[in-house]
Amino acid sequence: MKIRKGVEEGKNKEFSIQNEVLWDGNRLCVPDITALKKELLKEAYNSALTTHPEGTKMYHDLKTHYWWNGMKRDIANYMARCLTCQRVKTKHQKPGGLLQPLPIPVWKWEHITMDFMIRMPKTIKKHDSVWVIVDRLTKDAHFLAIKATFTLEQLANLYIKEIVRLYGVPLSIVSDCDTKFVSRFWHGFQRAMGTELHLNTAFHPQTGGQLERTIQTLEDMLRACALDYAGTWDHNLPLVEFMYNNSYHANIGMASFEALYGRRCRTPTSWN
Repeated sequence: MKIRKGVEEGKNKEFSIQNEVLWDGNRLCVPDITALKKELLKEAYNSALTTHPEGTKMYHDLKTHYWWNGMKRDIANYMARCLTCQRVKTKHQKPGGLLQPLPIPVWKWEHITMDFMIRMPKTIKKHDSVWVIVDRLTKDAHFLAIKATFTLEQLANLYIKEIVRLYGVPLSIVSDCDTKFVSRFWHGFQRAMGTELHLNTAFHPQTGGQLERTIQTLEDMLRACALDYAGTWDHNLPLVEFMYNNSYHANIGMASFEALYGRRCRTPTSWN
């Protein structure tokens, strides 16, 4: 009725009234009557000439002749309640296997995850990426500003300088299938150090979900620092790393520093 009133007032020009019937172009506008819409859906879905089509096909068949608000939603709801489809339609995909979550680590910085945050604005020092390395047990993280053009030798030296120097050699590393992580050099380097590599697939929360969430938090914190404190993101990165590791983590019930050193680091009064 609102659309009809708009047409009569000269609005809603895509609609028209012919013989007291509301039309959307050459499509009949169906009033908001549940029984009437259900009858149309039944005819388009359960009749002998249609025989339970898939949702997209049914929508395109119906929208040729009819229009009503929320047609796609009504089609999806109608199909979800069809018992016949539940019994006869099968998925043509390989069934998913059992979840294989990573074992819970028992000591800090023995099992870590790493990934790159790329396509950052290039800074004065030519940094355009962040190497994110997280301890799976304490959630302690290191954010290393790097260049996308860094060679594997440079990354290996940085890894020894920033991680091995502080925490020793980890037992395992979980990473995605980035070209740097699947290279022969990286595998040979970690094998020589006695570290086992685990490569996970994309969008697999059981292995890489924690690291991806850390990267999302890092992105938000860098944006906030850029707005509040100005300066380039690599200049603010050490401060962001401190704030992240000194903040409360719900999954461990404490801050990363508290899990790592048994206490939180003191925060300057001017930051409170």
